[in-house]
Amino acid sequence: MTRWRAKRRYEANRRFGERADEALVAISILKAKRDGIDLEQSEDDLRAKLESGHHLLEQIRDALDEDPNADPYELAIAEQMQENAITARSRLVGDFDDLIEVMEAVEETLTYQQGLDDVREKLKEISETANRTSRDSINRMRGTLADGTR
Repeated sequence: MTRWRAKRRYEANRRFGERADEALVAISILKAKRDGIDLEQSEDDLRAKLESGHHLLEQIRDALDEDPNADPYELAIAEQMQENAITARSRLVGDFDDLIEVMEAVEETLTYQQGLDDVREKLKEISETANRTSRDSINRMRGTLADGTR
């Protein structure tokens, strides 16, 4: 793998992780709000973070569903998630559909709802998978550079 491709893969995975982390922050803010703790966050910012997480879930779902328009990096994350899952790919796609419905409802109401804990767990998994994939890419690139091959 060329350094350019390794760097591009690293950046793409880092963006996936960041988007998942932003949505996790928004979910935590909603949970705190439900518990009576007011964290100063504008509704627009909160909604934007939730929309980003929603879009991320859709991208991974589409990649799992073998959408021909899916980005190769989305496919790589989806493949890693499939390998880690104990359910069939079709069931995993259905699970993502359920999570996306929850996110749509939360974006409209900006209230913590049932099912958001499942969304939170899936976003954590996406973030961890993206971060692990980024670390693996960097380690492979370092190994390639250390060996002197390009």
